[in-house]
Amino acid sequence: MPERRKRGPMIDFLLIGLILTLTTIILVIILSKDDFKFQKISASKETNSDSISSNLSTESSAFPGIRIVTDVSNDTLTPFAIHYPQTDNEAFNNAVLQYITDSKENYLTSMKKNKDKEAMGELNISLETFPYQKHYYSFVLTKTLYLGGANQEVSTKTFVINNETGEQINIKTLLQNDENNLSTLAAHVRKDLQQNLQLKDALFNDEFLKAAEPKWSNFSRFAIADDSLQFYFDEYEIASGTVGAPIVKLPLSLINPLLASDFQIAMETIKPTIPAAKGDPNVRRIALTFDDGPHPKVTEQILNILDKYHAKATFFMLGSRVQYYPDVARDVLARGHEIGNHTWNHPVLTKLTQEQVVNQYTSTAKELEKAINQNATVFRPPYGATNDAINAEIPIPVVLWTIDTLDWKHRNAQQLLPHVQNNLHNNAIVLMHDIHQSTADGLDAVLAYLQGQGYEFVTVSEILQYRQ
Repeated sequence: MPERRKRGPMIDFLLIGLILTLTTIILVIILSKDDFKFQKISASKETNSDSISSNLSTESSAFPGIRIVTDVSNDTLTPFAIHYPQTDNEAFNNAVLQYITDSKENYLTSMKKNKDKEAMGELNISLETFPYQKHYYSFVLTKTLYLGGANQEVSTKTFVINNETGEQINIKTLLQNDENNLSTLAAHVRKDLQQNLQLKDALFNDEFLKAAEPKWSNFSRFAIADDSLQFYFDEYEIASGTVGAPIVKLPLSLINPLLASDFQIAMETIKPTIPAAKGDPNVRRIALTFDDGPHPKVTEQILNILDKYHAKATFFMLGSRVQYYPDVARDVLARGHEIGNHTWNHPVLTKLTQEQVVNQYTSTAKELEKAINQNATVFRPPYGATNDAINAEIPIPVVLWTIDTLDWKHRNAQQLLPHVQNNLHNNAIVLMHDIHQSTADGLDAVLAYLQGQGYEFVTVSEILQYRQ
């Protein structure tokens, strides 16, 4: 047999190297596949919306400076349609976008948790815009959410902006940061809900009472429309789902005294005629009148100032406020002042039916009778808006004024006295309001001046005999 040739050490070395190289390549491929698999699994667990494609667009609107953003996805299991406003103010836009982003992310996260069920959900955020006094805008975002079940969730988020300054308006700003105004507003909202026939037997008593408590946070969802202040409640928040998401719409004429001056509704005013003054020309008389109260704080301050000068005045009260502050009404009477009827909720009477006018008077008369055990002796129509037909329905004297201090407009204590001085005449009837702190702050100077000029302070009923 021929002798076998021995393999050289160089060949053995090359074979061993080749085996090691092949082994390394195989291990790299296996580990790379596992790592890719791990990365893919991790990515599938992400909860952001990057993996959901959507069609985002921005369009101009009919409102100056307001654009509408639309974000739509037709994803099979997680479709959504979202509309929201965009302005030129970055801070406002960020606040809106934060709400939109949170709503969208929460929806997608919830649906991914239910992914195994393969049930389609849906998110819809609609937008309604209310312009007010040219530069204020209220945006109402209504969110309807399905999470793969038969039930839906309906909730509301509102944003209010001064589009000239970019200031975001909250309920505290709207109500002059006044706790008393908040309490009165809460009472109006509570009453409106209780008297709403559509909500009859549907209100959840405990939840309703809690949601209508005079807390700033309870009234953060609001919009200012042309003629009403609207408050929004979520579905099932205070009532059964059969009535949907309740909305309370309070006429601005009802709550006008509660609002900051920039938000008060512009109402038509009939300027009263100044009849010729009569009576003894050697005796100077003046009748101070205060409208729209009683107010638990300001009215009491005014009463103390009147006491200081031994002055009598006439207070034209709203029945809706007497209802909540009867003790203040009693104090006004106890200190010797006259009480007048100023309707129930301060409407423009010339815009009402005859029946509504009578009801405005009688409902207030009943509330005054309950509070002070007697009726008013004089009546003043809000805004001075009246006519012969209305006057014929009122059984007591209808009294306007001859000096308007404009305290409701300027809200400046320093301007009260100049308005009186510039229009002063004998047997004058002066219009002021006992719901503004600025009026109480400026009243002392007015009384000191009038007393120095020799004026006698009398009630409206007393001065009328000199004006016949």
